[in-house]
Amino acid sequence: MRIEAEPGFLLHSTPYRDTSLLVDLYTANHGRVRCVAKGFRKPNKQGINRSIFPYTEHHFSWQGRGELKTLTKADVVQAPVFLKQECLFTGLYINELFYRLLQEQDIHQYLYQQYQQFMAILCGAQPDEVHLRQLEMTLLEELGYGLVLDCEGQTGTPLIADKYYQYIPEQGLLMAINQREAAPGSYSGADLMNIAAGDFSRGTAQKTAKQLLRGVINFYLGGRQLHSRELYRQHLQSQSSM
Repeated sequence: MRIEAEPGFLLHSTPYRDTSLLVDLYTANHGRVRCVAKGFRKPNKQGINRSIFPYTEHHFSWQGRGELKTLTKADVVQAPVFLKQECLFTGLYINELFYRLLQEQDIHQYLYQQYQQFMAILCGAQPDEVHLRQLEMTLLEELGYGLVLDCEGQTGTPLIADKYYQYIPEQGLLMAINQREAAPGSYSGADLMNIAAGDFSRGTAQKTAKQLLRGVINFYLGGRQLHSRELYRQHLQSQSSM
């Protein structure tokens, strides 16, 4: 099986033997694909280094019938952009999240388009938290874990703006037992309704979305830690100590 000039991005890479890489690619028409990139860590016979850049779309070519393909070519679509500071940590987080949650060769063309657009935003400006939350929600939706935020999970009744709710993965929203104050893990109906409507600008919807999605994503990670979160935490600590 040979694939030529498939649009895609690099999600993850590790050194393999002396001169090669093991790479996980996210592609438009084949989903996540794992390849061995033989000789990509040394110059070729013409003295040219073959590089694969994160956050940059490529046209990838590979061959092979097993789970591990052989990458034969990686041509950048546009000039690579080297992210810095907040943009870099956001890019690291998204790539690690996709690498952890996407199954190999599980095709999600709409999700690919959203990832592609997000990378364009990330490479062109400061990270946009609303777009980040929307991409997280799209990822969960495409994986079959979509959030139902417009009604209670058990009864199907519409939310009440001044009530508090808890979100239980694979069950949905349940009215919180404690209605006197927002306890950890509970969210106001008003915020949830705004998030469901795609309006992150009202009230504390943006903060609620971040907390809610972090909890749901942690559930589907099944206890696996994201190294990008720890790197960002260390970065914040180093900044505060300056």
